[in-house]
Amino acid sequence: PGAASAADRTLFVGNLESRVREEILYELFLQAGPLTKVTICKDKEGKPKSFGFVCFKHKESVPYAIALLNGIRLYGRPIKVRYRFGSICNPNIDLFLICTVSLLTQKAVQSNCLSKNG
Repeated sequence: PGAASAADRTLFVGNLESRVREEILYELFLQAGPLTKVTICKDKEGKPKSFGFVCFKHKESVPYAIALLNGIRLYGRPIKVRYRFGSICNPNIDLFLICTVSLLTQKAVQSNCLSKNG
């Protein structure tokens, strides 16, 4: 499986309380299907951030996990379960990003050309 298929099998999990650990997310999301990886992002000091990612073995588990687990409370906080940024399941965000990056690149090239020639 390539990078695109991994993106399609991965969920963003947000609004995590600081006591939530990867093992807890693993046990929770295992209810939706087999997992390949669970990661909670950390800051520069190694402290857990309030979000992470869960990667399933099968992309069919992803919408089921969202329906099953979005809004469930962990340590009193409702978690936010969304398609991962970059997933083909969320094409509007990708299209917006592609257009924005393209526009910024175009402006940078024009600015660079004008400053060298002008």
